[in-house]
Amino acid sequence: MASLASLARAPVAQQSVAAAQRRQLASAPGFGASGQQRQRRQLVIVAGQGFGSTQQNAGPRVSNKKKQPKIARYLERDVAKEAAADDGDTDGWIEMPNVDVETTFVSKPIKPLILATGRAVCLFKVGDTVFASDANSTAYKYPLADANILNVKGKPAVEVPLDGTVYDLATGKVLSWCPKNTLARKVLGGLKDKSDPEDLPVYPVDLRGNKVFVRFVK
Repeated sequence: MASLASLARAPVAQQSVAAAQRRQLASAPGFGASGQQRQRRQLVIVAGQGFGSTQQNAGPRVSNKKKQPKIARYLERDVAKEAAADDGDTDGWIEMPNVDVETTFVSKPIKPLILATGRAVCLFKVGDTVFASDANSTAYKYPLADANILNVKGKPAVEVPLDGTVYDLATGKVLSWCPKNTLARKVLGGLKDKSDPEDLPVYPVDLRGNKVFVRFVK
């Protein structure tokens, strides 16, 4: 039979255990804290990891991407870097990848391409004829993907929206060099007053069925 002294100590021991449990629970995150206090704790935790980070020890983010050329940055919104099937045939003709004469130019008569070699070109379809040139203008290196196709004295030409320079699509010859016909073009044209007109590099095109082949003359 338990002694009277041990029976008297039992309630005290139980109270001590209960008090210890309450202290343990009270020390747990969020126990007894208001909604604002719990929210502040969560914000502190998130801030320590970096906003929106899922890593425990997120350090500064370092990008391994190399800076792309201007034309690549411009075209990446619309066209992927496309690889030709091979390096061309024995005559140096290279097939333009993913280009079909009947379907490619339906929505827009200009098709920009970045070839596997890194060369950036533009194809222009005027009627049943396809022309090929470098993808940038010569005055201010403006992408010709948004150029305007014109008819100048019965010949197909292309106008640069930025500075207004016009090139003959068949020969690449400059028909109009940085004309000062708008306020902005007066400034741009003034900067080129002492520069000689620079022709646009163009390349021979051969249509074989619905496929387009281009020969890049060295």
